[in-house]
Amino acid sequence: MKKDNIRFRLLFILSIVISAIAISFFLKALKIVLYIILVLAFAPIVYIILRSIIPGRKNEDDKLKTRE
Repeated sequence: MKKDNIRFRLLFILSIVISAIAISFFLKALKIVLYIILVLAFAPIVYIILRSIIPGRKNEDDKLKTRE
């Protein structure tokens, strides 16, 4: 084998390995960002559901007073 052929194969294999590692890190970061976006999107919906299920206590003192 020629020296150029061996060098080409080594560089090709090395570029595939580095690309696989980069894609792996990208997918992990993408998964974390997607998780955060979904949590922030569903939090208001869960809050509204919980607020409707668990009634809050209303006292007479909480009402606004009218001016006389």
